[in-house]
This record gives sequence, structure tokens and C-alpha cells, in this order.
Amino acid sequence: MTVILILLMLSVFMTLDYALGRRVVEQPIVADQPDPLPMPQTAEPVWVGGYQLPEDLRYHLGHVWVRPLGADTVAVGMDDFARRLVGNAQHVALPEAGARLSAGRPAFRVTSAVGNADLVAPLSGEVLEVNPRLAAQPTLATDEPYGRGWLVKMKAHDLTSGLRNLMNGSLARRWTEDARGRLDMQLVALSGSVLQDGGEPVADFATHLSGEDWKRLVNEFLLT
Repeated sequence: MTVILILLMLSVFMTLDYALGRRVVEQPIVADQPDPLPMPQTAEPVWVGGYQLPEDLRYHLGHVWVRPLGADTVAVGMDDFARRLVGNAQHVALPEAGARLSAGRPAFRVTSAVGNADLVAPLSGEVLEVNPRLAAQPTLATDEPYGRGWLVKMKAHDLTSGLRNLMNGSLARRWTEDARGRLDMQLVALSGSVLQDGGEPVADFATHLSGEDWKRLVNEFLLT
């Protein structure tokens, strides 16, 4: 009798174990939703005058970069020069999906402890997607400007023509060196110090300037 009871108990345990095992196996696996416009890996940046400048990107004179994603789609963000000038982002205002942008016109606003800095659209076209991370983590725009801090993805009206008006390669490097020289001269006159030990630009110029001086430099270099 005892043997029979033991066998029955083993049978019950095995049945339960099998049922629970099937339940675990049959749990649906929820995968992350794929990005409709995936971002390719950024090339290793070169350093120009103390600023990072990835060479696989195109640059607008307003210190906004463009990364082609497809036949007529691009990602857009601020460059290293802009993010140091703007300061740590506390809020990022972006146009809604479907909004139409005009090249050279203010399109994005980054708010730091000093004030608001507007950035221009590098191309004309329609916004397809805004970076959803920036609503909760606006600092990504200035902490990781070439990666997770991208601003929008857009469909360009005429990408081929638009890219011809942007810079890359040696032209982008010379432009960055020139901007560094002009900014350093103005910052030395205004604050007396713009370089860390070793000659590198400070991470946040805004903390060294008055609000009025900062706004003037932002408008001058970001073309707003």
C-alpha cells in the first residue's frame, strides 16, 4: 500500500512539473519594437581643435549634422561645438512628426541653465520621427550628440542637392578649426579662460559667461 501511495505521489509531481514546464515554455516572448528608421553605427570621430568630428557625417554651418539613412531620409543632431556652446540640456523642444522644415530656419530649441538656444534645420523636408528618449532624458542631446542624442529623422525634399550645401572631409575640418579660433578669441575677451589644462575646450562654455554674452555667441555661431 505504501509503495502504491509513493508511486501515486510521484505521478502527481511529474504531471505538475510537466504542466508548469509547458507553461514556462509557452510564455510569449515580447521583443523590442524595431526602430522604423534604424541608426547606423557612427564612425570613430576625429578630433579637430579639441572637438569631435565624425567623418561619416555632413555638417551645416549652424553646427548641425546630417546622417543619410536611405534614398531620401536622414537623421539630424547637434555637433560637439554646438553642445559645448549650448551647455547641458535641460529641455529639448522638437517639431512634431509631419512638420515641414526649411533649411537654415530655426527648427529645434535646446534649453540649458542659461537660456534657450535655437538650432536651424540643415535641410528642407518633412519630419518623420522625433527622438522619443529626449522627452525624459534631454541631457542625451548634449551628452551623446552623435549617438542616442539625435534630434529628428526627416525626409529631405532634394537630398542630393541638399547634401551639396553641407560640409564633410577637409572642408568640415577647416571650418571647425576656424570656428574654434573665432570662439576662443571672443571667450578670452569675455571670461579670460576658455581652455582646460592641456588646451582642450571646456565642456560647457555657458557656465563661464553672462546670459547676455552667451545668447549673443549662440546666435552668432548657430546662425539664429
